[in-house]
Amino acid sequence: MHMRTPEQPPAVIVGLNDAAMSIVRSLGQKGIQIIGLHDDNAKEYYISSKYISQKVKTPLAGEPLVSTLVDIARTLREPRVLFCTNDNSVMSVAQNEAQLRPFFRFVIPPYEVANRHISKKGLHEFAQENSFLVPSTAFAFGKREIEEAGDAISFPCIIKPEFRDQTWSEKVPYKVLFAESREDFLQLVEKYELYEISLVIQEWIDGDDNEVYFCLAYLNRNQNPLALCTARKLRQYPHLTGSTSIAETVRVPEIVTESLRFLKTAGCIGFCSVEFKRSKRNGLFYITEPTIGRPDTQEGIFLSAGLDVPCVAYLDALGQEIAPLGDFEEGIKWINEPLEFYCFQICLRNGAKLTDFVKPYKGRRSYALWSRRDVMPILGFYRGKIMRGFQRFRKT
Repeated sequence: MHMRTPEQPPAVIVGLNDAAMSIVRSLGQKGIQIIGLHDDNAKEYYISSKYISQKVKTPLAGEPLVSTLVDIARTLREPRVLFCTNDNSVMSVAQNEAQLRPFFRFVIPPYEVANRHISKKGLHEFAQENSFLVPSTAFAFGKREIEEAGDAISFPCIIKPEFRDQTWSEKVPYKVLFAESREDFLQLVEKYELYEISLVIQEWIDGDDNEVYFCLAYLNRNQNPLALCTARKLRQYPHLTGSTSIAETVRVPEIVTESLRFLKTAGCIGFCSVEFKRSKRNGLFYITEPTIGRPDTQEGIFLSAGLDVPCVAYLDALGQEIAPLGDFEEGIKWINEPLEFYCFQICLRNGAKLTDFVKPYKGRRSYALWSRRDVMPILGFYRGKIMRGFQRFRKT
């Protein structure tokens, strides 16, 4: 893989978050200009990379985002490459493709594809229509439907929104909620005032964090896979229902086959992935969540395992012919420091053995924030923790 032009086209990234870090660093190290868009909710350490030459604060969805993108494009030389790193921006770009296509090169599925599969309800219907194994699921909105769903679902179960948007984030500090019983279920709905949110109530697939597997992929416009990598989570935050804290690359051919069947049948292109939960009860892999049109939280494990997928995605967006990347390295650990920090706090609080906590660290490691070439993100994270600790100390 090599760059064909002496001056590389700039890359605009919508959303500076954990999923964006691998794109920022891969392209930035190749001398490509990076323009990063972020909103008021962005973590300071995710926007502090030395490779981001321009930072723009803006809403990351809807007409305000589209307007900002057009304004930015007019200040940059052509062509310009566009990446999205969150569901709302994927939906907005896909919905406004005709308006944005004259200004940017991007590989994102059509709006109908993105909308159906980012929607938990659309995903469930698609899975049933095409014989994909998914957990039993109910959908509910309003007090009556939610109580009826609580009567019908088996426990334990999980509660999540049909669309993970700002409304959910403002009410609930977690990605999903875990309910042990019907009483627990109704208490959580009351506690977080969820009656006015379209909810997904889903059967719990028995298994610990290390039973969660995922297949990361990049598909070109013809849906040919240019990169594939499988891995499993070793720890999540929060435990059982959270985001990746530590992951490890492993070979799981059966989820590669099922992931490609899912993604191709769905019409996906560009960055995408499929997450599975392996049931302790029957050993089967259940599809729990796809990621459509954007990199996933743990996308950095691609780079760590020897696959420079951000570069592939950049060149593919520019229309260059790219040969599929080779195999990935197995046994590579990827550590998400912010979530590991919270897991470590819980370890100390619960009196767990430190030796047990650090066991997953054995072997080759890579990190979400730490990089010898780009130290500001990790320094920014720990500086923030130290300052907050000092402020709490002063209040006491």
